[in-house]
Amino acid sequence: MASEKFTCCMGGWKEMRGLKLCPNPCCPGYEERVLKMPLLKNPVVCHKLTKEELQKKVLEKLTTTPLPLKEKDMMDEPRRIIRASSEYEDFLYRHRLFFLRLLNEGYSRKELLANLEKFLVRLCHVPPVCRSSQSTSPYNTL
Repeated sequence: MASEKFTCCMGGWKEMRGLKLCPNPCCPGYEERVLKMPLLKNPVVCHKLTKEELQKKVLEKLTTTPLPLKEKDMMDEPRRIIRASSEYEDFLYRHRLFFLRLLNEGYSRKELLANLEKFLVRLCHVPPVCRSSQSTSPYNTL
């Protein structure tokens, strides 16, 4: 018995003249686009991405860093530390291919960690021992 329910919209019209033809999000491999057709009040379609467009979109996801959080959102110290740790882990995961390439080229983990520590010290202009205890900036939590 076939089901008439669907969870995503494939290629085709999604919205036209304010009427939603497909209320669900576009399926994986498709992207929502607004066409420039003034007489149809700029209809929305789900457009199938080419292999190149799909690869570019995946690469953008891997290399895009999130916007910094507002200071008022970072006031609660335990949550701030957990959030910073999570963002740091997300950053490392997004850039994992870069780190794996360096490891494959012969860099040791110890060298990578030492270089990262040097970079953080230069970035913060604070000695490593004093960084976490004296800092009030949300960017010096790592």
